[in-house]
Amino acid sequence: MKNRDKFILTLAKTDPNSFLFNFRDAFGQEQPEGVKPLGVWDSRTTRLRGHASGHYLSALAQSYASTTYDENLRSVFLLKMNYMIDTLYDLSQKSGAPIKEGGEFNADPTTVPPGPGKDDYDSDLSQDGIRTDYENWGKGFISAYPPDQFIMLEKGATYGSRNNQIWAPYYTLHKILAGLLDCYEVGGNKKALEIAEGMGLWVYRRLQGVPTSTRIDMWNRYIAGEYGGMNEVMARLHRITNDRRFLECARLFDNISFFFGDAEHTHGLTKNVDTLRGKHANQHIPQITGALETYRGTQDIRYYRIADNFWDLCTHCYMYNIGGVAGAKNPNNPECFTAQPNTLYANGFAEGGQNETCATYNLLKLSRQLFMYDQDGKFMDYYEQALYNHILASVAEDNPGNTYHVPLNPGARKQFSNADMSGFTCCNGTALESNTKLQDSIYFKSTNDTTLYVNLYVPSTLTWAARNVVVEQRTNFPYADSTRLTLKGGGAFDIKVRVPRWATHGFFVKTNGKEMTVQATPGTYLTLSRAWKDGDTIDLKMPFHFYLSPVMDQPNIASIFYGPVLLAAEESEPRSTWRAVTLNAGDICKSIIGDPSTLRFSINGVNFKPFYEVYSRHSVYLDVTLN
Repeated sequence: MKNRDKFILTLAKTDPNSFLFNFRDAFGQEQPEGVKPLGVWDSRTTRLRGHASGHYLSALAQSYASTTYDENLRSVFLLKMNYMIDTLYDLSQKSGAPIKEGGEFNADPTTVPPGPGKDDYDSDLSQDGIRTDYENWGKGFISAYPPDQFIMLEKGATYGSRNNQIWAPYYTLHKILAGLLDCYEVGGNKKALEIAEGMGLWVYRRLQGVPTSTRIDMWNRYIAGEYGGMNEVMARLHRITNDRRFLECARLFDNISFFFGDAEHTHGLTKNVDTLRGKHANQHIPQITGALETYRGTQDIRYYRIADNFWDLCTHCYMYNIGGVAGAKNPNNPECFTAQPNTLYANGFAEGGQNETCATYNLLKLSRQLFMYDQDGKFMDYYEQALYNHILASVAEDNPGNTYHVPLNPGARKQFSNADMSGFTCCNGTALESNTKLQDSIYFKSTNDTTLYVNLYVPSTLTWAARNVVVEQRTNFPYADSTRLTLKGGGAFDIKVRVPRWATHGFFVKTNGKEMTVQATPGTYLTLSRAWKDGDTIDLKMPFHFYLSPVMDQPNIASIFYGPVLLAAEESEPRSTWRAVTLNAGDICKSIIGDPSTLRFSINGVNFKPFYEVYSRHSVYLDVTLN
């Protein structure tokens, strides 16, 4: 809740006009007086500009939906969201329409001409070089830059900073479309859907004419072809509108070599072949979430297998202990998966950092959505691990500044940025979403309203409208190893409580104060079935204990967990080697002293605390000797 408030309260102070600046600039519109543009990757001349505005839309919608505890604050988010949508709607209506009645215009997305006075397309966004002839851009176009980058991608443009190069146009568009759909589905703004439909059809019409061989090349082009989850938003548009053109468009974003191995679909992820090796992690993870959403619309089982196989490969063969991925020194790129699976020690731990926070945001999203198809405890075990040890650990102590990478090398230090929400990298953008939806997956219900899933142990209140039941969860988890659920209302239904995979020292249940005899298996769900009555209580206790989590290819390099919490050694200076610790081989708990209620511990005089409370130098992986 501390992290939520850092983001909610700062978000409430932001000026939507800053997030609209580049959209107005692209359409040649006058700016409101005194408005300052955003910086970093949203500066006026940066080819990714507009991406943060998409995250901003999602965060506004989520904040509006989640601040029912403060109606004044909630109204602030509603006003900001509606203002953003109204402005974007007005701009989108200008695309492909004459400026004056009877004037020339081009409504066809497939015949967009070069800009005035130019004989080819370019990505020049400077004040003197940007084109603003929106009447020629095709009906429905909306972005924070003209359509040139999309057209240049089709013509083979690569990633770079020259005017004949581009920077991931579909990645940016995905953020904008996802934000618009969140404003519709979460925020209830109908205009947002109309804008998204218009741009979705613009994309559909362009990609229809692009040969399969060209699309294979486009979606595999490093960074330039990064499209975020365009397949996901297109499949969402189909689900919302029932317009089959959007589902067809989602499949035009199939990354064929990644998903299916080759144009003949002979291998790839759909057949559980590892195609992750050496790839840019966050360029590809959202494509997998899109494949799962495509499965939802098509019921083509291959798309489900792509997502399910990817999740297993990613979390078993490439994951660091905080739930993050990427950080390869082979290939030498901290944003890439390692060159071979199960080689974090040999090929991971890049000096440039590890664990791009965006990637974990997307893995959490994928895990949540896979759980909706398969209620396997592994998905929510991962969710807990990554939420506590990466997402919460990625935020600054006193403000909503957050990390790009979360480094895990010896004596490393987190670097936080964007405390005032004025200049965004990709991870600053996803942080707006992550920290305004921290309640996202605490509970699920079955589609027939016969079962409630309790996934996370977080103080919260659930209103189950279909059952006329309210569930209050009260806990100090993870500073306590217990929680209490109190029901208001009743009825006959199942409550499935997650037995964490680390709960190997028992899982104890009381109902209305009476101890129950249960068979609880770590990593699964325990079903509690009865006719519940108003005022019933469920007390759960899952004793925490210390355990090691080693690197797969170097077992003596390991981290120490206490229950769900990763512990980090506090360091006073940089280190060139892993910190050595000696632990009791029979029971490592005998080597550790401290206070479980504060999660402060020490080993041979070295202080340890939760990684999510570390803001200075730290060592997370240790060189462990067992005696």
